[in-house]
Amino acid sequence: MPVIKNNVIMLDDELARHKPSVHDILSIIEDSLIKAGISYDKISVKGTELIIDDMKPSKKMLIEPKIFTCPHCGFVTVSEEEYWNHLKCHYFGF
Repeated sequence: MPVIKNNVIMLDDELARHKPSVHDILSIIEDSLIKAGISYDKISVKGTELIIDDMKPSKKMLIEPKIFTCPHCGFVTVSEEEYWNHLKCHYFGF
């Protein structure tokens, strides 16, 4: 099973016994991406380099952070816990 880290894919030592062709590596990479649930647009081959083009995420895949705004002073945070602690300061004066 190849290891994928950042933009580098490392193959396991089992492939070191013989020199795999680019097409062998291409099928291994495709299978690994599918098993890992990683979507991609296409894989192109330039010499000995494989280039994997990422799919652009749809708007459904993008997660916007929830923003909490204080109704009293306009304090803004993405942390719900921090928001409630801030509101307590208004009501209880901690």
